[in-house]
Amino acid sequence: MASRTAIVKWLLDSDPSIRWQVMRDLTDADEKAVAIERARVTTEGWGARLLGYQSPRGYWGGRDDPGWMTTVWCLALLKEFGRMSRQMAERRFDIHKANQHSMRTLGYD
Repeated sequence: MASRTAIVKWLLDSDPSIRWQVMRDLTDADEKAVAIERARVTTEGWGARLLGYQSPRGYWGGRDDPGWMTTVWCLALLKEFGRMSRQMAERRFDIHKANQHSMRTLGYD
């Protein structure tokens, strides 16, 4: 079985969306270092890739998708990655046009 140190090192050598949470929860990293790493989610790795698929209208999904269902799942992922607050979602995705009930269901209080 791998040691805790080896597992933490392996997790730290990953995507920013994982790394900042490992730094916060499993290391003695200070809040500033965690915040800097968390900010990388929108510019590097999975978060940046997901944001790159966003349409100019602010939604995700193809022609056969009305737009809101795929968007809801993308917002849920971004929240898990640590990059979304309700205020960010409202600014970036014009959430008033999206399904607000679904947003509350995902925990955007």
